[in-house]
Amino acid sequence: MFFNKPKRNFFKLSAIGLFIVVLLSGYVFWQFYVPVGSAGSLTPVSVVAGEGVKQIGYNLWQNNLIRNRWWFETWVWLKRAEKKFVAGDYLLPSDANVVNITKLLTGGVRPANELSLTFIEGWTINQMADYLASNDLTTAKDFKALTNKPADFLVKYPDLKPALFAGAVKNGNLEGYLFPDTYRVYRSGKLEDILEKMLSHFQKQINEDWLKELDQRQISLHSLVTLASIVEREVQTDIDRAMVADIFWRRLAVGQGLQADSTVNYATGKSSPAVSLQDLKIDSPYNTYKYRGLPPGPISNPGLVSLRASLFPKANDYWYFLTTPQGQVIYSRNFDEHKAAKQKYLR
Repeated sequence: MFFNKPKRNFFKLSAIGLFIVVLLSGYVFWQFYVPVGSAGSLTPVSVVAGEGVKQIGYNLWQNNLIRNRWWFETWVWLKRAEKKFVAGDYLLPSDANVVNITKLLTGGVRPANELSLTFIEGWTINQMADYLASNDLTTAKDFKALTNKPADFLVKYPDLKPALFAGAVKNGNLEGYLFPDTYRVYRSGKLEDILEKMLSHFQKQINEDWLKELDQRQISLHSLVTLASIVEREVQTDIDRAMVADIFWRRLAVGQGLQADSTVNYATGKSSPAVSLQDLKIDSPYNTYKYRGLPPGPISNPGLVSLRASLFPKANDYWYFLTTPQGQVIYSRNFDEHKAAKQKYLR
C-alpha cells in the first residue's frame, strides 16, 4: 500500500516539525538544567540588597556560572522570583544549573556570611556573651559592656519604645529584656544589630492587652520581667511555671520572702540545684532568702511562656514547692508539708 503525495508531504512535514520541537526542547533543557562547570569547586557570588535580576544575571555570567543571562532572566520570570532574591555573600557550587542557582539565591540556602544564633530561654547576659564569643562575633567583655549601658544604646534606635525599657535603664543593664529566640544575622554585621533584634522581638511580645492587665493590677513591666526571669530558672514545664508564678505573687503580697535558689545562684554566679548554707548568707539584694520582695532586676532572660505564666498565673492554694532530682515539682500547702517533702525527695 502506498501513500499518496499529499499524505507523504504531511508526514514529512510532521517529522520535521517534531524534530525541530525535540531539538528546541533539548536546547531549552540544556540552558536550564545542564550546569556550566563540573563538581568540585565553590564560586563566591554576592547579591546586594535591591539589586535587579539583570545585574544578578550579569554577575553569574561573569563568574562563569551560567551560559546566557537571557535564559537566567527567563527562568526567574517563569518562576515569578524577581523579588525573592536574598541579599548576602554566597558560595555557589560550580555544577549548579540555572534552576539550582535561582533556588539557592531565593532562600534555598543561607548566604555564606549569614549565621543562625539560638539564645535559650533563661540564659543570662553572661551566658549570651559567652555564646556570641564562641561564634567569633564579639568578645564576652564587649557584649556585656554594651548591655550595661541601656540608656546610651536605646537612643540610637527610635523604633524601640523607651517606656518598655525604663526598668532596664534604671537597673543599669538589659538583663531580662534580650528576648531568647533564633535570629539570623550577618557575620559582617554590627553587635548592636543583634541587640536591636532581640529588644525589638521583646517589644513585639508586650502587646496592649498585657500593658492594660499590668496597669489594672498595678504591676510594673519591670516587676513582671523580673518575676518571669525567676520562674524561668526555677521550673521547666508550662503548668509548673504558671503554678509557681502564683505562689511567688502571693508571697510578695503578704511580705513573705521568695526564697528562690535561682536568685542566690545569680548573686554567687553558681548554678547549684540546691544552694549551700554558706551561699544563703551572702549579702546581696538578689538573695531572696535574706531580703524580701523582688530583687532589683531580672536574673535571666525569660521566654514567652514564662512571661505569660507570670502575667496570667494559675491560682492554687500552695505556698511552697521543691524540684526533685528527676525534675518533678512537689507542692506543699504549709511549711510542715514542705519539710516533710524535703525529707522524702531530697535526702
